[in-house]
Amino acid sequence: MELSKFSNSSLSIIKLFSLLIIFLALSSCYEENKTVVIIPSNLLSEQQMIDILTEIQIAEAGFSINKNIKSSNELKPEYYNKVLEQHSITLKQFKENTNYYHNYPKVMENIYEQVLANLSQVQNSVIKEKEAFDEKVKADSIAMIEDSIKLILQDSTQIILAD
Repeated sequence: MELSKFSNSSLSIIKLFSLLIIFLALSSCYEENKTVVIIPSNLLSEQQMIDILTEIQIAEAGFSINKNIKSSNELKPEYYNKVLEQHSITLKQFKENTNYYHNYPKVMENIYEQVLANLSQVQNSVIKEKEAFDEKVKADSIAMIEDSIKLILQDSTQIILAD
């Protein structure tokens, strides 16, 4: 009986030792995939990224409204290059910066939130300008109608007086 306890005990130790070796072997194979973040040589500030992305989104909206798809597709690269030139960067630098900021999701989320806020401000500004324009057109139309009525009344008065 004593012999069977010893063999069960040594079997348990062997099983435990085997599990430990398997665990160590598996954990030694694990390699953490850390992303190497390459900092662009011309790192744009968050505000610069916001400004560029806002202008690009406004252009995209304009292109999507344009019914002439061929013309839009031909103008896109030219317009994007103009935007990048205004910010004194190249397309390669912009892509490097975009890739850099995508490694920081919270920062990129804040950038896009600010872009959306800017687009909302632009939209509100355009709506106000349109409303002001519509009011001016309406006022001009009313003024033209009033002038026409005055002319008709003058003409009719002159006709009556002439008889």
